Amino acid sequence: MVEVDLRRFSSEDTGVKATLFSLVDQVDLALRTWLLAHMAQIATAITGALLVIFGDDINRFVKRRVGHRHFAIRTLAFVLLCGFGYGLMAVFLAPGIIAVLRYFGNQYILLTVVGAFVWIGVMAERKRYM
Repeated sequence: MVEVDLRRFSSEDTGVKATLFSLVDQVDLALRTWLLAHMAQIATAITGALLVIFGDDINRFVKRRVGHRHFAIRTLAFVLLCGFGYGLMAVFLAPGIIAVLRYFGNQYILLTVVGAFVWIGVMAERKRYM
């Protein structure tokens, strides 16, 4: 026969649990509110990190395409890629990243943002940037 200790379920204990859950909910709400207010900056940070991680691959691709051309063409391609290409990518990727981060809903925004930065860290580690 299994005995249950009823003292474990006292009213004081449930009050402490309720207070703890309320505190966790308040912290979660505060973090979500802060994150949602700063989504543009977060998306820009993610975009910048992705461009750093994958910039070598983009440069390598462009170099293969124009590497055998005249010096002036190679220089122009480099200036266009670095001066305009990466800037345009940053501007146009950020709204898409915001949409991806908000895809799962506002209640999971904290997990999504943390997961995105962890994924970026893993990608940086795989490409030996860390």
